[in-house]
Amino acid sequence: MDPVSQARAVVAHDLRQGGILDQQLEGYEERLPQVQMAEAVAESLTNGQHALVEAQTGTGKSLAYLLPIVRSGKIALVATANKALQEQLFYKDIPFIQKYVQQFEAALIKGMSNYLCLKHLDEERPLQHYAQNPAFAHVNDLLNEETFDGDLDMLPFALPKDIRGRIAADGDDCAWRECGFYSDCYVRKMRERAQTAQIVVVNHTLLLLDILMEGWLLPDRDAIVIDEAHHLEDEATRAFTATVTPRRIETLLGQRRLREHCDPAQLEAAIAANVFCWSRLEEVTRFGTRNRAPLDGPLEEGLRLASALEDVKRQLQSRKPEVMDKGEETLYDKLVTRTSNLVADIRLVLGVKDPENRVYYVERVPSRRGREPSLSVSAAPLSVTEMLTEKLFDRISVVATSATLAIDGSFKYYRGRVGIGDAQELVLPPAFDYERNAVLYVPYMKHEPTFGKENGPYHDELAREMGDLVRASHGRAFLLFTSMRTLREVWERLAEDLTNEGYFLLSQDSELGRAELLRRFKTGERAVLFGLRSFWEGIDVQGEALSLVAIDKLPFDPPDDPVHEARVNRMKAAGQNWFGDYVLPQAILRLKQGVGRLLRTRTDRGVLAILDSRLLTKFYGKQVVHALPPAKRTTKIEQVRAFFADDV
Repeated sequence: MDPVSQARAVVAHDLRQGGILDQQLEGYEERLPQVQMAEAVAESLTNGQHALVEAQTGTGKSLAYLLPIVRSGKIALVATANKALQEQLFYKDIPFIQKYVQQFEAALIKGMSNYLCLKHLDEERPLQHYAQNPAFAHVNDLLNEETFDGDLDMLPFALPKDIRGRIAADGDDCAWRECGFYSDCYVRKMRERAQTAQIVVVNHTLLLLDILMEGWLLPDRDAIVIDEAHHLEDEATRAFTATVTPRRIETLLGQRRLREHCDPAQLEAAIAANVFCWSRLEEVTRFGTRNRAPLDGPLEEGLRLASALEDVKRQLQSRKPEVMDKGEETLYDKLVTRTSNLVADIRLVLGVKDPENRVYYVERVPSRRGREPSLSVSAAPLSVTEMLTEKLFDRISVVATSATLAIDGSFKYYRGRVGIGDAQELVLPPAFDYERNAVLYVPYMKHEPTFGKENGPYHDELAREMGDLVRASHGRAFLLFTSMRTLREVWERLAEDLTNEGYFLLSQDSELGRAELLRRFKTGERAVLFGLRSFWEGIDVQGEALSLVAIDKLPFDPPDDPVHEARVNRMKAAGQNWFGDYVLPQAILRLKQGVGRLLRTRTDRGVLAILDSRLLTKFYGKQVVHALPPAKRTTKIEQVRAFFADDV
């Protein structure tokens, strides 16, 4: 048997009836889509070819890619979208395989700021001697526990943000080997575990930073698995974007070492240049009703700020003390590098240095506690395709998987956006019986959503539809919105009546975090959650607690988003089909993510409502509906009521 066939056979046997899992787990059920995905991943790991796999909710895709890695003996990075999904992989999925299949070493890597710094902890002790914060005392107690690995996200108690900020590790203030706490350093221990692990779990941001650093950040590997890979283009755009803010500059100029070794007059000149730069930027930027606006040309005051900071850097270099201990010298050199990097970013962004390949924009960032909004200015790549091709896909075997990568069975759109070359392709069927257990409701509505115009009549109609749906489902509902404005408009129209009728309402337009909103939703009676895009994915509510997902409209990017607008304009200039090849596929994949919140187990039942009649009236509507799971379809609210009546 050839190596590829052998690898496929091994993982298929593990997952089928009679295999290693079936022998140990009572009631184990073989899942054919999971077997097919595991075989595809095993083949990719063996022959070094890329693989693209769309695996629907319920496939068990984590097991389907972890198991082949373990059986192959190869070293792999597994990159997923965020820290919560990292933790699920590391603390739930990986221990399952270690227990029932095979022992292997695994490591979890997060950014430095997620870990406790012993030096910062020691510096905080004098303040806490007087403050006596009990959470700080609990952190001290954990130092004596062998199981504590320094991960501040996993503390069994709430740690105030201000204390966390002061005791967390910080790359700019880390002397590394020259630090007196290096031997006990949690970041060092984390990196050493990763060097000997077969599977290293990271997030997309760390992976992208690693490829920018030519592989210096993360351990050597034989292959990479990118889970939630539909995020890759957006995450790469963020990672490759240069951003400058007043706070970034003020923080640098407030550094103790800089103030001690820079001429006061030069420091004051830099501070004044910073103030004048942002004041001038505010004057010349035309926001209108938007919070983002393009930066059309170089800002002379920004270039003067860069020159002032360049002078500060030269002073730091020329005034470096001849005698310094190694730790202090390391931190001093880092300060010089940090200043140099900031100067380069200011010249790139405020100098508008690469308009052919980047889009430049100013953003008004809301501030907390009633303060005035602050500004930020960014230079984002118009395309990440070439960078990902050169730095990632041309160098190593990659398995990219998600519940939403393909449109009508084709990966053409995804390939074009991220630059992946030849690849094995696999689109797996839905794991759940949508035809029997789900209804897709798309009503004919009198009003269509219109960007930037008065939408009062539309919001009235949308609120009536959502209210009718909530009453039909007796709560148990996610009402998902594409903008905070629409969420607030519908909340204003519905909240009082639904509350008086006994529904338990929750809103993302509150101070509650996502995790707490989700906990309250799961435990509340007749709960209704008003949510934004972060509730469109990564949320798992099983059983009767969630029986209705209502989405306000197709999730097109707002046309005034600078990056989106620039990409569309480039396609228009090239005579390309900007709507059919970019805007519509993007919206379809996002919509599929929202749909995936509804059915999470084989016994779940529910209604998906898309309250956008463009699905019925526009030329692209049929394409959108065809891309969704094969639920029964209706335009009648009476049929929705009948479906839920059968559920009682």
